[in-house]
Amino acid sequence: MIENSSAIKLLHLAVVDSTNTYCKERLDMLDDGVLVYADIQTAGRGRLGRSWLSRKGNFFGSLVMKKLANPFLGTMVVSLGALDAIKNLAPELPVWLKWPNDLYYEDAKLAGILSETVQQPDNSRAIIAGIGVNLTLSAEDKSVIGKPAAAIGNDKINPEKFALELAKCAEMYYIMGIACSEKLFDLWRKRNDLVGMELVLELGGDRSVSGKAVGIAADGGLILAAADGTEKTYYCGDVSVNRESVRAAWERRKKLD
Repeated sequence: MIENSSAIKLLHLAVVDSTNTYCKERLDMLDDGVLVYADIQTAGRGRLGRSWLSRKGNFFGSLVMKKLANPFLGTMVVSLGALDAIKNLAPELPVWLKWPNDLYYEDAKLAGILSETVQQPDNSRAIIAGIGVNLTLSAEDKSVIGKPAAAIGNDKINPEKFALELAKCAEMYYIMGIACSEKLFDLWRKRNDLVGMELVLELGGDRSVSGKAVGIAADGGLILAAADGTEKTYYCGDVSVNRESVRAAWERRKKLD
């Protein structure tokens, strides 16, 4: 079912394997800027080929961006849009952006984003940015996930309501990305609250580093300071943070605000 309101474009599906896959396979048929979302995903995907638990009642969607070619910018558009949507619908929740592509509630993952590049018929590139948001999670769901996971937990926010709010918020950032990608990146960098937190960065192959996040570089890398004060920039990896570090960072931010 297609829903259009002003410039807001939504395509609602009952069941799909993956909204990213659906969009990639039908890119030439889909409008630029459309947000495709589904009640159920049978093969939801996350980064590094991981599966994404896709139970009904949560949000699974993908935003089609035919005027952006950099998947990193696509991640910024959707992450900032989702952050604003959650703050508008559930302002009581201290939700924050976690480098490189997650939204967190305290020390638990609330949403994840997967941006992919697709070649268009004219050989230009488009971005499909998928996002999964936990609107509700049972104790069983959390045990299946196996890692700290959080949900908005507000019965007033159903997938349809979230889709509309996300489409409205993401549209603004998509326009910003087209007009001035530097401005979009600067805003995304400022709103990453990971800076100042103690963390462990999993690099794959049983390798990891720990330290304090001291900044995000001009090229998007995470600057990590080791215990001896030396700094190094990383461009990929899975970040784990502890609750006390998150709380301390939030207290510092409150004082600055």
